[in-house]
Amino acid sequence: MMRNVRRQVGFTLLEVVVALFILAVITVIAAQGVNQRFRVAEAGERRAPMLLCAREFESRAALDDYWPPIGTHQGSLQQAGHTCWWRLEVSDTPIQRMRRGRLTLFDDAAREHPVLHFTLFLAPP
Repeated sequence: MMRNVRRQVGFTLLEVVVALFILAVITVIAAQGVNQRFRVAEAGERRAPMLLCAREFESRAALDDYWPPIGTHQGSLQQAGHTCWWRLEVSDTPIQRMRRGRLTLFDDAAREHPVLHFTLFLAPP
């Protein structure tokens, strides 16, 4: 007596669901990696002109023998066709004739979103 034995052809529902789950996990990981790369690139694009502005600020301070009084000072700089706005908060230090400055650089005139922060120690000319 011969029986008709049928072989299963194709995948079971469980196998398809597991494969789709693995594919979804891989897709999420790849999307997060791509998103992070875009954010890093965008941050780099925003910071590059700000670094040039910081160097311009440093050069002008050295050339002008800049010795700011204690308090908050603001201004803007043009560097490589880009305008950046700065705020310098100057405070006293325990060391005589030395001041601490917190330089913040912005890429908007309203100075709402800081791009870079620097801590400076200033000595009189």
